[in-house]
Amino acid sequence: MKKKKEETLFDENVSFEKSFKRLEEILSKLENDTDDFSIEEMIKNYQEGLKLLKICRSKLNEAELKIEKISTEQEN
Repeated sequence: MKKKKEETLFDENVSFEKSFKRLEEILSKLENDTDDFSIEEMIKNYQEGLKLLKICRSKLNEAELKIEKISTEQEN
């Protein structure tokens, strides 16, 4: 039997909301829990945050383009 492919946060099919929630979690850790993590863990979280930020920005840009297209179609 085939295993179902696991959904990762870096999969383009993951929702904006899920990616953004994880980004908020990382930001909270980096801002508030710095004494609880090693520098290596903080760097790893920072790198993950940057990837998630890129994904979120891309999804927002896609949404903006769709909205602009809809608005333009409605004006015509």
